[in-house]
This record gives sequence, structure tokens and C-alpha cells, in this order.
Amino acid sequence: MYYFAYGSNMNHAQMLKRCPDSRFITKSFLKEFQFIYDGKSFTWSGKSVANIIEAKNSIVWGGLYEISSADLVKLNKYEGYPRSYNRKQVSVCDASGTHYEAWVYFRTGQQQGEPSDKYRDVVLKGAKDCLLPDNYINNCLLENHL
Repeated sequence: MYYFAYGSNMNHAQMLKRCPDSRFITKSFLKEFQFIYDGKSFTWSGKSVANIIEAKNSIVWGGLYEISSADLVKLNKYEGYPRSYNRKQVSVCDASGTHYEAWVYFRTGQQQGEPSDKYRDVVLKGAKDCLLPDNYINNCLLENHL
């Protein structure tokens, strides 16, 4: 099965630690969604963390991973499913136009805010690990549009 990571789980080292069976496949994108930092995470010093919200004419880039059933159970724990994040299957597309059905975690949009520097660094390292486009990294992950 596939998992679409758009936040800290794009970071290959973190993902392998959390989900040892996982294998990075390719960068991919999800249409009609927008990346934001919102809510408050006690894990990250009460600062905002990654989320996606529906948004027409927008895309979210991320990393596509192949995961095992055991990895999905572990992701449920790390993402606080179903208390903090919900999950659903979505269709993501890679740069060559191939579509994949993948699990993604999300929650109802909350007040946007700034992430901790440490969390943003984990996300940015993951974006580079997944070879995301520089303009997306600079405009969406580095700059948080409040």
C-alpha cells in the first residue's frame, strides 16, 4: 500500500525510524489541496505543525512511500489517528503522470501559526530528501502564508 507524506514524514530518517518496512518511491503531488502550518502540537513545543486543507487550483507536493500494514498501524499512532488526525485514501500523481491511491493524514483546519524552527528543519530536510521543487519549498514550506 502507499502513503503520501507532506510534512515531517517526508524526512527519510524519521520515516525509516517510524516505519522500518517503508520504501520511498518518488515525489508526487495531490491536487486541490494546500499545505499549511496550523494548530498546536505539544510534541513540538505548542507550535503549529503540517496539515493540508482543501483548496481549489492548489497542489501539495510530498513523498510517496510504499508501506506495510504494520507501518500503517505505527503511522496511526504517530499521527494520533483518529483523535488528532483523520486519514483517507487520495489519488496522487508523480512527475511522469502515474497515479497512485495513497493514504494521507489530515485534520480540520485550525488557526494557522508558525512551526518551531526544529520542526520546520525536519520538514525542509524531508522536502530535499523527496526532491520536491525548489519553488514549492520556498513558497509553501519555508514561508507560511498566515
